[in-house]
Amino acid sequence: MKNYTAHYLKKDILLANESQKLIGKIIDESSWFKIQHSIDYSSRTYEIKNVGFLKNDVELSLSKRIIYFTDLGKDRIIKSGQEVRIYNFKLDRINQLFEKGKLLIEICKAVKKETKEAILEIKADNSVEDLLILLFLHYSTKEFNGISGDD
Repeated sequence: MKNYTAHYLKKDILLANESQKLIGKIIDESSWFKIQHSIDYSSRTYEIKNVGFLKNDVELSLSKRIIYFTDLGKDRIIKSGQEVRIYNFKLDRINQLFEKGKLLIEICKAVKKETKEAILEIKADNSVEDLLILLFLHYSTKEFNGISGDD
């Protein structure tokens, strides 16, 4: 398993690996009138678009090509393209993402005692790509504030 940490920088979330190297960033450019999120990863900016009946599902795309999308009704994230993959999630105190019953990602909240800063601790299977970790981190924190730092 790989270990990551994520922390808030204003409204954005920064994801770092065990050696504190920045992996990617979830950018929140929302304003009073518009919700706008994106992911900066590997020198690319991926657009996150809210879709669906109540706009509670998201699509992650690069240059209008959808890479991942969520299905809240069935608690899953789907990878599109030639190698379609279906991941199921459970959002609770510890948010988890599974594929065929195998735990792939686990996100839990911790608080640094000295600064009272909310830190998200993430464990991911070695086979999981960092972009999926960033999307699941966004979905489990931004969309439902399941483990956001707003205590």
